[in-house]
Amino acid sequence: MAENINFNKTVYQKRNYLRTIDTSFKELGVKTIQEQIDEQPTVQEFFDMYNTLFYEINEFGPTNSHEFLIKTSQEYIGAEQNNEIIELLQAEIAALREELLESQKRLADVAASVPEASDITIPEPPPPTPLIGEDEIPTPSTPETPKQLTKEQKTVLDFTKYPKSTIKKRSKRLGYSKSYIRSVKKDNNL
Repeated sequence: MAENINFNKTVYQKRNYLRTIDTSFKELGVKTIQEQIDEQPTVQEFFDMYNTLFYEINEFGPTNSHEFLIKTSQEYIGAEQNNEIIELLQAEIAALREELLESQKRLADVAASVPEASDITIPEPPPPTPLIGEDEIPTPSTPETPKQLTKEQKTVLDFTKYPKSTIKKRSKRLGYSKSYIRSVKKDNNL
């Protein structure tokens, strides 16, 4: 009942061993530093991705939003210089509001003292615009557009609002053909 079992052992010389057997750790997912650097997006690739994802990014939020990008960029480039200008302009706005209020009070006093002036209507002061705080970001307001714009006027307005937009995005946004947008661009030298 005894059986003989033969074991075969292959022996390599040291030089042949390294050529024959792969001793690297590729199976574990370890990447070299150069591979990790190569996988990082370039600045151009980043901005291409940013332009592609622009409308998918939230407007406001503590992270992953346009507001976050603006705040961190302002901190990086040192936007304190702009803050000084904003503060000066806010002070000027406050002074002008006080002046306007004072002149409206004087107009009301004159209207009250003149009996025939009862038909004069005193315009209401516009609601005060909130001043920009240190941690708030100014958002530009868009002027109201006339309600009955022509197709061409809408296209020209879109060129004004979004000067760096591509024809493809403009076409999708407006719902007009690319050839029409190109013709308006050419006709209006945009």
